[in-house]
Amino acid sequence: MREKIFRDPVHDFITVRDPLLVRLVDTPEFQRLRRIRQLGTASGTYHGAEHSRFGHCLGAMHVMGKVLARLRQWDAGVVDERLERLACAAALLHDIGHGPFSHGLERVITPSRGHEHWTRAILSGPSQVHEVLESYERGLSGAVQQVLTGELPERQRWLHHLVAGQLDVDRMDYLLRDALYTGAVYGRFDLERLINTLMLVDGRVVFSYKGIPTAEEYVLARHYMYWQVYFHKTTRAQELLLQAVWRRARELCAAGALGSGLEVPPSLEPFLRDGDGTLEAYLAIDDHDVLYAFKRWQRAGDAVLADLAARFLHRRLPKPLFRQPRPAIPDEWVTVARQVCSRRGWNPDYYCLLDRTSDIAYDYYTEGVAAVTQPPMLAVDEFGELKELSKVSEVIRALATRPRSGANLYVPEDCRSEILQRVRDGG
Repeated sequence: MREKIFRDPVHDFITVRDPLLVRLVDTPEFQRLRRIRQLGTASGTYHGAEHSRFGHCLGAMHVMGKVLARLRQWDAGVVDERLERLACAAALLHDIGHGPFSHGLERVITPSRGHEHWTRAILSGPSQVHEVLESYERGLSGAVQQVLTGELPERQRWLHHLVAGQLDVDRMDYLLRDALYTGAVYGRFDLERLINTLMLVDGRVVFSYKGIPTAEEYVLARHYMYWQVYFHKTTRAQELLLQAVWRRARELCAAGALGSGLEVPPSLEPFLRDGDGTLEAYLAIDDHDVLYAFKRWQRAGDAVLADLAARFLHRRLPKPLFRQPRPAIPDEWVTVARQVCSRRGWNPDYYCLLDRTSDIAYDYYTEGVAAVTQPPMLAVDEFGELKELSKVSEVIRALATRPRSGANLYVPEDCRSEILQRVRDGG
């Protein structure tokens, strides 16, 4: 029997023995994830954060296997061999549709299509992932899609929640992985203990009362990683700058500015000229294509594009107007900032950048946020009664009622003081 063994910095050894999963790992679409950074531009803030979607997807699959083993201990009949294979394949492939710089350029390179769309497209084919799944079992690619989208019978909906829920293998892996690579110790929690408190009750994955302290640790890890890593002001500045470079290049292409020194790498042409591009074109690009383009564009004839590209490459970032995020940025403050930038010779469309927590792909646990597809975290007591976590934990109750809002403005450094002064003086 052929197997693959990966030495993983988070989980130690990840062993892949299932023939289907081994073949999926070997596909070009999955190997491409080695060239997609997990945290986009975060390495500009935390220099260790160079890890890829490849490692995260392997980790999510590994955690899925451990969770299913725990549920099988709880109820031997709940997880058969086919279901385990299906769930692990879904965990392995859940992020296969990510593009360059992950969330950093999502819906920027392909404005009307997020990574979920591209994941479905890869599963539907034409792709080697689709071929591998269908050659193993007819209809398996569709079954994996159903796990990822939640289009499952009610009795199996818990499979979807294990991939995309409040207590899912995606978060379990990326919190630990991102904490390790960024050096953020507050993002860690006791994974083994958390898994060993899980059980399946009334078709839902819940944890026992004895697991409440570990669940608190997990939710607190999400909270601190959100505010200290994912919404870190320097990371946000670099991501906003990344997006500004791309927007400027697309605007120039739309205006037919190729003759003014704008060189467009062939792999990126479909996305700068024609919008969302085809699946084949999308799978041909990764972080390296974008970085190569930026290196060329720093010598473009357009002064704005050249400056933006050079700023991104050499980490000359816009500065946040406020040291800490504000609950909101009033429209009149944005107007003031744009006026100051414009008067000082900076195009405000590209140098006055508004950022909000709603723009962050990651989240943390808050009361009432969970949608139908993301039910709340539930604890089961000695009488079999299910209770939402914030109702049985004072720590989480205090955290879950905190508003998840924050905003900041990023501007050139030479404009910051004047904008602050005018904002302080009322405009």
